[in-house]
Amino acid sequence: MLTLTGITKSFGGRRVLDGVDLKIEAGERVALLGANGSGKTTTLRCIAGLAHADSGSIAIAGCDLAADSIRARSRLSYLPQKSMFPATLTVRETLAVVAKLRRLDAAAVDREIHACQLEALAASGVGHLSGGERQRLAMAIAFLPTVDVYLFDEPSASLDPTASRLLFARARRLAEDGRTLLFTTHIPADVRHLATRIVLLRNGRIESDAAGAFELRRYELMLEREMWGDDHEPALSAARLDSGGNLLRLPEPHAVRGAAAGRPC
Repeated sequence: MLTLTGITKSFGGRRVLDGVDLKIEAGERVALLGANGSGKTTTLRCIAGLAHADSGSIAIAGCDLAADSIRARSRLSYLPQKSMFPATLTVRETLAVVAKLRRLDAAAVDREIHACQLEALAASGVGHLSGGERQRLAMAIAFLPTVDVYLFDEPSASLDPTASRLLFARARRLAEDGRTLLFTTHIPADVRHLATRIVLLRNGRIESDAAGAFELRRYELMLEREMWGDDHEPALSAARLDSGGNLLRLPEPHAVRGAAAGRPC
């Protein structure tokens, strides 16, 4: 469904992506993780056609991005970290413009206003929205077309818990319908609720690519350790696997934090 082969990209003489090979099948929900500057956003922007790779190839649902950019890009939807909308348009007008560009009818606009709980904001000017409300509008725009591949860059960063639950539920349903999701995040809950597979970028290269309950939990703890320090280290060393590599035991991070701080768990 989505294939990257030998992707490289440099900015100002700095190699940001260094030979990225990645293949994602239909129905997979893949978290692209890594520190700031590791190349996550650049990867998404190259796939979306907003940045041009220096070398390599990208295929979206079988369409080569370089050979047929319009057709390939029509098969994906991109939710960026920060979305810019005309401040003078209302929420409904903004969705209507995107729907027209995507050749969708008014029913699609009504569907997303309802699904993303934007009814109370439909007539509001975009310039008067809060950051979280803007992100909900961006989420509605991302879900507006039914496409093969969805790219989300830090999708829940500005969302409240209710909007995050909407995002996670919609994304899971899309995957169940055979759609592909590739997203970046620094939020452990995003990994827990969305990812079926994790790809770790380091210095523009894929360092690891794994699926399964243990790997998901291990990387979730890695993210939490980056946020909170070394309190999670005992949890990784306490993990137990059976002979087949299946996860038997991995303490919950709140219990590890309590023990590390000398508090009862």
